Amino acid sequence: MTDVTDAPLAIDAAVGRSLWADAWIRLKANKAALFSAIYLVLMTIACVIGPSLTGHDFTTIYPDYVRVPPSLSPYPQGDQIEGALGDALRRARVDLVSWSDEGDRIVMEVSSTRPIDERITRYLERSSTFEDPRVEGKGADGLTLTMSAAIQRLRFLFGTDNSGRDLLTRTLAAGRVSLAIGVLAGFVAVVIGVIYGAASGYLGGKTDEIMMRIVDVLYSLP
Repeated sequence: MTDVTDAPLAIDAAVGRSLWADAWIRLKANKAALFSAIYLVLMTIACVIGPSLTGHDFTTIYPDYVRVPPSLSPYPQGDQIEGALGDALRRARVDLVSWSDEGDRIVMEVSSTRPIDERITRYLERSSTFEDPRVEGKGADGLTLTMSAAIQRLRFLFGTDNSGRDLLTRTLAAGRVSLAIGVLAGFVAVVIGVIYGAASGYLGGKTDEIMMRIVDVLYSLP
């Protein structure tokens, strides 16, 4: 006679896999889809934090840099300093006698047939090329004035538009708008869909069929 024992049987525990884990495995297996997902994430991060890192506001206008080409080098370049200086002093109605570049600052001497008001430095402040203008000296007759101003170095990696605004900053800001529209559209679609579906299911019968046929028609539209 054989004795029957109640010894427990060894059962290998099966590890379950969630739907998210299954989706992640399938995504990793598709290299093109994985690359696209990484690209979209990077673009989203760039659009969200990028405009605050470019050094420009997307509404700021630089009158001295209208439609400048993309460049890794900072502006002003070449003879742009002299051109911007001439434009500013022309608006101030004084004549440029001489100027010299002393590193990050330029020193200039101007003259006029009338006594020069020291407040003409405001014309340099309005320029996109200069900042921190100072009066260094004034002639005894008041017809000559020595000033200095710091050169404002700006980078436009994508160049500027017809108004002199940084294109990189404006591109990233436009990306923010596109993301906001996409998120808002998705949210509105979810709210409308939940309300519409709940009403259809609650009413039931012919009303449910008519409402679902309307949805089918909407789905068929491009």
